[in-house]
Amino acid sequence: MKVPFVGVVDDDEALCLSLVDLMRSIGYRSEPFDRAEALLSYVDRFSFDCIIADVHMPGMGGLNLVRELQQQKVGAPVILITALPHRQLDAEAASIGAFCLLRKPFETSALLECLDRSLRR
Repeated sequence: MKVPFVGVVDDDEALCLSLVDLMRSIGYRSEPFDRAEALLSYVDRFSFDCIIADVHMPGMGGLNLVRELQQQKVGAPVILITALPHRQLDAEAASIGAFCLLRKPFETSALLECLDRSLRR
């Protein structure tokens, strides 16, 4: 059975590394990125089974990352996370094809549930 590979993109280093640690603690492979552009230039970006990305980061944010991944034909579902309260983000995230949007602080169980659904699709 293939071990899921999850990319994590967040400019908050502590959160990024804690999400990578969480992924690894449940037996998944995971790779951290401090910005969207770093993930896009990653040679193995086509092998991700799921990507977790912050909506608001310096440079390219999570919404534009979803669009760029689609243009590059990277098929991994994207789970967006944000501290922004704007409700229009839900509709925008859904309209561009993000798998789900979680608001910080989110429960670990909510992230794992969304991740599990994304891997089963």
